[in-house]
Amino acid sequence: MSEIKNTLYTHQTYQSHASFVPLLTTKVTSLLSPLPTDKILDLGAGDLILTSKLSQHCSKILALDASPDLIKSGQSLFPKDSYPNLDSRVVDCRYLENEADVISGDWDKVFSNAALHWILRDPATRMNTLKAVYDALKPSGRFIAETGGFGNISEVNVAITAAVSARGVPLSKIKDANPWFFPSVEYMKGLLEEAGFVVEMIESEYRPTELSLEDGEGEGGVKAWIEMFGQRFLELVGEGERGAVAGEARDLLEGVARREDGRWVVGYVRLRWVAVKK
Repeated sequence: MSEIKNTLYTHQTYQSHASFVPLLTTKVTSLLSPLPTDKILDLGAGDLILTSKLSQHCSKILALDASPDLIKSGQSLFPKDSYPNLDSRVVDCRYLENEADVISGDWDKVFSNAALHWILRDPATRMNTLKAVYDALKPSGRFIAETGGFGNISEVNVAITAAVSARGVPLSKIKDANPWFFPSVEYMKGLLEEAGFVVEMIESEYRPTELSLEDGEGEGGVKAWIEMFGQRFLELVGEGERGAVAGEARDLLEGVARREDGRWVVGYVRLRWVAVKK
């Protein structure tokens, strides 16, 4: 989550289609295990729902996200007078190294949930971001994160690719438009170590996830979910064709993702780790 995701989403669309994201965080928050004395940096924090909960268990937390709309919405939901140790600002975390006051080595922990598969998408900025996280931490500080791992929502990717390809778009262009970075355990471990971290633990978990959406053409439908998360793919076809392409992708996805009771379940793969600054 480059952090393309958050620059495109409004608070309303995020709540309509991705409100489950901060709710499925038991394992990564237990790894974070915030202490009352902790200063925590939250990367790709979205509308601050999870950040606000963490703020109740630490000394200070700073939330960063590339979306002005999500940050503004979060600030209105969780005002400073009620959450005095929660700060937030608009920052594209692909360029975290430009935030001098953030990478000053003052943070006990850096945290990220369901955002790094966007933030780390661009190979040109990926290592700079990881090194900036390293620089932000105190010695022995910890980087705790959960993101999409290898194989995450593969059926969604294939369905969108097939629908866009049927419009004559070359597969090479579709591959380049993919907004996600879903690394394997081995590859991510290597990146963290290259940035200077000692990887204390890293694991991958297959976690089928119900989308909790009503089927149909409205804003709660699976087609709308595809239009939101697959926007970069849909931009490869004409604006007038995008709705039809998303509908075709939805129909292709139905055969493998819709249960007999009508519920939609997608094959999420979660990659999480704890890495320590030397």
